[in-house]
Order: sequence, then C-alpha cells, then structure tokens
Amino acid sequence: MKIFLSYASQDRAVADVINHALLEQGHDVFFDRDDLPAGEQYHSSIRSAIERADLFIFLISDHALDAGSYTLTELDIVSKRWPQPSGRLLPVMLRPTALDQLPAFVTAVSVLESPGNIAAATADAVHVLAQRGRRVVRKRATWALLSFALVAIAIFAFMRGTSSLPTESVGVDGAPVVLVPAGPYIMGDAEPSPQQAPRETRDLPAFYIDRFEVTTGRYAKFLAAHPVVRPPDEWELVDMTTQRELPVVGVDWADAHAYCTWVNRRLPTDAEWEKAARGTDGRRYPWGDTRPTEALANFENAAPGGYSGGLAPVGTHPKGQSPYGAQDMAGNANEWVADWFVEPAGEGKISSQPLMGTERVVRGGGRMDDAERIRSTMRYRDAPSMRNEQIGFRCASDDVPRP
Repeated sequence: MKIFLSYASQDRAVADVINHALLEQGHDVFFDRDDLPAGEQYHSSIRSAIERADLFIFLISDHALDAGSYTLTELDIVSKRWPQPSGRLLPVMLRPTALDQLPAFVTAVSVLESPGNIAAATADAVHVLAQRGRRVVRKRATWALLSFALVAIAIFAFMRGTSSLPTESVGVDGAPVVLVPAGPYIMGDAEPSPQQAPRETRDLPAFYIDRFEVTTGRYAKFLAAHPVVRPPDEWELVDMTTQRELPVVGVDWADAHAYCTWVNRRLPTDAEWEKAARGTDGRRYPWGDTRPTEALANFENAAPGGYSGGLAPVGTHPKGQSPYGAQDMAGNANEWVADWFVEPAGEGKISSQPLMGTERVVRGGGRMDDAERIRSTMRYRDAPSMRNEQIGFRCASDDVPRP
C-alpha cells in the first residue's frame, strides 16, 4: 500500500517511529521531505505524492493544527482529491485534542487514539485497512463473471431514466433515510448576506439523509449504550411514553457527531443539507416558494419549553417535505451540520470551507423563528459547545445505510 504520512516538523521523532513500523509491514511510505526542492516544486512534489497514495495518515497534534502548519495544506489537497475520505484517511491522535477542534474532514472518519504504543496501533490499523482493500479486490474478481449482465442492467436503468440506488432505506438505528441523487443544484440566494451564500450552481455526488430529525427515542438508545455521555439539556423533562417522537434538542455539535458515528453515518455537510432541503430548482422552502403555514411547518411557535409544548413530533408536517421526502427541514428544530461557519467572500463568490473555525453551521430555523428565518438558504452559526433547546440534528451517509 502506498501511504502518505503527514506530520508537523515538531512531531518528526514519533512520525519516524511510525514510518519504520509501516515499512516493516512492507508498505511504501512517503515520509522524508528533506530532499525535496523548495518553492513551487516542493508543493508540486507533495501534491503528486498525495495523488499517488492509497492512504493518507494525518498525525494530530497542536503543531499539526497550527494555522501556519503545512500539514493543513496537505490535508486540504486530500479533501479536494477524496471528498469522501472513508478508507482513504487515517487520523492518528498524538496528543489529546477535543473533537470540535479538528477539521470537519478529519472527523468524518474515526480518529485513532491509543494510550499505549501509538506506532504499533497505527500499524495495526493500516493492516486492517489493507486487508479490507484486498477483500474488496477479491470480491470484485468474484463478480467479474457477472459484469456483462450488471452493465446491461445499468444501461437499461439509465435509458429508462432511473437510478440503481434505492430511494429509501433504514439505518442501524431504525431511522428511515432518503436518497438525494447526484447532480447539479442551485445553492444560495440572489441577495447574499452573512446568513446566505451567493446564488450559484453546484454539483454533488449522491448521498442519503435522514427523513426525520433524530428523535428522543432513538437518542435514548444511544445514551443507554454510552452511559458516560452527558444527556441533553432538560433531558429529565422527556416522557418516553408520549414524547419519544419529538426531535432531540439541547445537544452540542460533538453530541450530534458522536451519535451519527455510532449509527455508521455522519452529519450532512452544509451543501448537502441545502440540496436535500430545496432540491434542484432554487425554491425558497422545501415545499416551494409559497409562504409557510401551520400545515407546512412548526414556526412562530412561542410556546414555553421545547419538550413541554413547543416542539412537534417528527413527521407532523408531511405537506412541507422536501422534493426528496425529507421532512421538518424548515422550523421545528434547528439542525447542526458538519461545516465550520464562513461568511461569503463577496458578491458572486463563495469562501472555501475552512479546515478550522470557531463556530459550526446551523440550518433549518427553529420552531420560534418567523417565515424569513426558516427559508432553505438561511445559515446560522453557534459555538460547537452550544446547547440550545431549539438545536437538534439529522444524519447523512454516502452509501446505503443498513439496518
């Protein structure tokens, strides 16, 4: 396996030990940068090495996350080459670092932590990934005899204008999910502001997103499996006999990320959330351009307390669903997404998504917000540690979730 080992210069000693452990396994590791020419040639050589690699190992430390560290440039190259990092990225924790301090691209996969020999743990993890890759190759070889039939079926499906991906499925937590097909869509608004990106056409690969916000009933199972996790704010007010279909709120970004990881999914990106909410035609709301009503969304609801009157059970407003069948994407509970918040760079421009930041994007508007604030283009922000009775979340995935 070709491996690119990314580390800060201050961490070279431990990186060298990890490098030798990987070399002993027979891997081809790009490690030593001392012989590279300076300037643009250095950058080009690094980029070429990353593009040739099968696996990118990112050694996490305060030095590697420093704004001036070249490791973040390497990570940015990887994020553009492999937008879906599963199986391609292995983050390794050298020193304890809070998850909400890590780039969203890094937290999209499991971070390797080991209280013991970090070099041995890294080598073991790489061995598992290599074995998994070999199994994939063998499986592909087994299915090679059926390739002609599969191609014929795919062509037939394409000619009929259908997709081979199931449009609906159910995750391991029993949550129904819907398919958002690949292709272009309109993101942003013709009148950009700090809360709205400029209107432009973007393109995304296919992905799945939860039909509903994560409920208290499903989150209770997560808490039961992780007794050390701090419950959401006002969790003691939830009556599981009558309120298990309410969206869970009072969770911070790390809570939401942890839940999605537990069910083998992830938080949707900012761009994915907007496409799932408004489809491809640039509509203002999930249901279209007409202003919301009580039949379409839970909004302008100032009832005191979330669990004790303000929140509506998920799926209460099916007439307000998005073109893909995702519900409650306007009003009810705001939703955490994966990205750090960044303001638009200016008229007609989009700032690139930062690898680090201080606030995460929050989407959808809450049950107290008015009609303007629950539009599908509106983007809000909060510190990742914020727990608010209006903020919940839903999960997404690249592949078909399996129960």
